[in-house]
Amino acid sequence: MPESSQATDASWSRALALARDALAVSPGGLLTDYDGTLSRIVPDPSAATLADGAGPALEALAQRLAVVAFVTGRAALDVRRLSGLERVLVAGNHGTELLEPGGETSQSTVDRGVIERALTEALARVPDLAGLRVEHKGLSASVHYRDVDDPTVARDAVHAALGSLDGTGLVARDGRMIVEIVPTAAGDKGTATRTIAARFGLRGLVVLGDDVTDLDMFRAADDLRAAEGVRVAIIGVGSGGEAPAEVAAAADAVVADAPAAAALLAALAAGHAAD
Repeated sequence: MPESSQATDASWSRALALARDALAVSPGGLLTDYDGTLSRIVPDPSAATLADGAGPALEALAQRLAVVAFVTGRAALDVRRLSGLERVLVAGNHGTELLEPGGETSQSTVDRGVIERALTEALARVPDLAGLRVEHKGLSASVHYRDVDDPTVARDAVHAALGSLDGTGLVARDGRMIVEIVPTAAGDKGTATRTIAARFGLRGLVVLGDDVTDLDMFRAADDLRAAEGVRVAIIGVGSGGEAPAEVAAAADAVVADAPAAAALLAALAAGHAAD
């Protein structure tokens, strides 16, 4: 969606102004979620491609900023495959693995074998419901219940079947029409955000996200702003009105959906080219 079509959207314009201000200082970086933020939510997660314009914008920004990174619940190699972006750093599986730009294998922050076995055992307990989709991502797993007739009943059934995960090294967390099963000791998207910001010495930072798991990234960015004086812009993505209210409350500005977020990135990239 071109910038001109967003010009009358006050929230989008505010988001762009804040993001430009954050990236006016150097070193600057941009960290973004993938699903629901720069790609539309689709029934088949393997078909979630970037919104039009997002890929070229990220590629351009990656050449000009200290770092551009996906901070995502997806497996890192899955994001690389879907996005096709070799220059973008990927903190996958909620920050438990890192795929460097140009890299072919990711580095884990947890014992991969132990976590994979625990996930396999936990997922074996998930009920076989029509429309329920289980996604084993190696170091985390997602149980999607968007297409079940009664999503609320399905969510409760998944939690009941999983039972207590104490002692397994895992924890179950709710997202948008999804139950995420993640390692307990590996940190989260906030940990990944702090690690990346410190590694690149960021003084300017833009973060984008749409779901409750992105709140950890938002809080980390806000902490960097308060404690270290990093110039930060926290951008929530509304995803067609489905995003949790907490996301909008924690953001400095909100854009409507993934195409609007892609247009924001395109405008940022164009502005940096002009600079």
